[in-house]
Amino acid sequence: MTTISLTSGELLDVISSLEERAEILEEAENYQLSAYYLNILQQFEAIVEKLDELPGEKRVANLVMAM
Repeated sequence: MTTISLTSGELLDVISSLEERAEILEEAENYQLSAYYLNILQQFEAIVEKLDELPGEKRVANLVMAM
C-alpha cells in the first residue's frame, strides 16, 4: 500500500498544472487529450471541495493506493 499526503495548496498547484496542460492541448486541437486532463482536474477539485469542509489544521488529503 502506498500513501501520499497533499495539502489543499498542493492540490491547487496540481489543478493549476492540469488546467495549463488542458489549455495547451485544446489550442493544439487535441480535444480528446484535453478532456482527459480536464477529467483528472475535476477529480482533484472534488477532493479540494471535501477538504474545504474541514477545519484549517485538518486540510490534508491522504491518498491511498491499495492493491
